[in-house]
Amino acid sequence: MKRESDKSPTLIIDADVLRYQLAFSNTANIDWNGDGNTVEAIQPERAKVKLDEFIEDLLEKFGTTKYVLALSCKKHNFRKDVKSDYKANRSEKPKPALWHILDEFVYREYADKIVEIENLEGDDILGLLMTHPRPKRCPGSRIMVSIDKDMQTIPGRLYNPNKPDLGTRTISVHDANLFWMKQTLTGDTVDHYTGFPGIGHKLADELLMPIHEAHLEETPEVHLAALWDAVKTAYTTRIPRGGDKPLTVKDAVIQARLARILRYGDYNPKKGVVNLWTP
Repeated sequence: MKRESDKSPTLIIDADVLRYQLAFSNTANIDWNGDGNTVEAIQPERAKVKLDEFIEDLLEKFGTTKYVLALSCKKHNFRKDVKSDYKANRSEKPKPALWHILDEFVYREYADKIVEIENLEGDDILGLLMTHPRPKRCPGSRIMVSIDKDMQTIPGRLYNPNKPDLGTRTISVHDANLFWMKQTLTGDTVDHYTGFPGIGHKLADELLMPIHEAHLEETPEVHLAALWDAVKTAYTTRIPRGGDKPLTVKDAVIQARLARILRYGDYNPKKGVVNLWTP
């Protein structure tokens, strides 16, 4: 490993995605009898080695020994209080057997590196640690490590291990807010929230990019307010796909709250309460 300097970054690793990736990539569903009934064939030891190697390679790449693993709370997700069917589609898909083995392995072997907060997703932990001015677990410079596109809603440095050619990107507050407002319009089928039905990525860009570019020199607050006005206008004047009348500002706020990955100030650690975004 490269010699570590005092300025070496702390890596905030999205361990939720890592656990899923390794579980699925080391599982094969085999139809032994040709009758359509499959059995999971798993490679637990290989998956454990790959997990160790993934972390070691990251530390080597960034010349550091400092990292944490962000994991979602298994008990409850505050977004289900915002909208009860959030991620409801995932409950229909059982986790592969290897996921549970890797979950136990991570909690046993990396216990001192795990950051888990009641009611929050791993994404939110990345967002809170990345935007906190002086986090105890992540002092100094920080880099988010995740393949999740939602991390583009968080200002800071981001490394996508699936796209190493992009290197480490620095996402400005303006760009993070733009991506967040896009998600508010387009929704996310993976996380099971709709956005505005009928607005895809192309139309979202057409609606928001001119405003984004026109307000780049403004403060983040002014820039976000302008984007939000455009989002509200879309929700309250357009007819959603399959509907017969526009939606409401309340609908837009709900989608924005689902799309927002928490940042510093969005969570009260003393009370354990999420401060839901309010325009």
